[in-house]
Amino acid sequence: MKMRTGGKGQRAAAWAMAALAGGTLAASAAYVTRLDGTRQDGIDIRITPDGNVVLTTAPGQQATFAPGQYQVAVADRPPEYDKAVQLYSGRKYDEAIALLGPVTTRLRGLFWDAYAGALIIQAQIAKGDAAGAVGTADRLVAANPALAANPVAQDALWQALIAAKLYDRLEGLLAKEMEGDSRLNAARAQLARGDLRQGQNRLEEAVMDYLRTALLFNDVKDESEIQAEALFKAAGVLQRNKDARGAQHCLKQLLDRYPASRAAARAGGKK
Repeated sequence: MKMRTGGKGQRAAAWAMAALAGGTLAASAAYVTRLDGTRQDGIDIRITPDGNVVLTTAPGQQATFAPGQYQVAVADRPPEYDKAVQLYSGRKYDEAIALLGPVTTRLRGLFWDAYAGALIIQAQIAKGDAAGAVGTADRLVAANPALAANPVAQDALWQALIAAKLYDRLEGLLAKEMEGDSRLNAARAQLARGDLRQGQNRLEEAVMDYLRTALLFNDVKDESEIQAEALFKAAGVLQRNKDARGAQHCLKQLLDRYPASRAAARAGGKK
């Protein structure tokens, strides 16, 4: 089976479309999730300069949440994001970046700064501006320190550091996640370390990191389909390293275990 793989821009567009269609993004409605997991919906939301979230629940009615009193605050889905994804898919990276920049400022701390920022970073990587992508990631975290632990923002930064060849900085970040208590974060870091090794052209080590992700973290469940992605990437590196038999084995494992995954579809399987 021949995998359908694309260039850097195509992979970036695929990332954006997967995020848009994969059910991981918030619907178009403002809400706050409390510490106990309950959700309060509203018609408008904003963050005050002192960090309080103000949710308008009906005309003339508001609920205020101080920092530490809620899990997540989410604004209405900005129409600019969907338009930017389309521009991104069409490789109109500068237009997408220009559209998303104001979103990261306007919706800082309200969920969409992470996704809009990540899309900006991926667009900068795709157009060959790796240094700019790292700078964008650092500015986003400086403006909203909570993004330092946000998986979407983290993944974008990690890919930017690989593109910019800032391998030592990334090694430290990945080691921190692998040594932490979260198995999900450790799995994400293990997968990213495979990307790092591939960026360094250490292909055998990259394959081992991808396979460790698929095997050692088999219990981790996440919408990003980490194990399926790891098998797909392992197959790609093996194919690049002219190990056709190994690549076919990984593809078979991918299609057998995760036939409905986006990685299986990219590999040529049927969802």
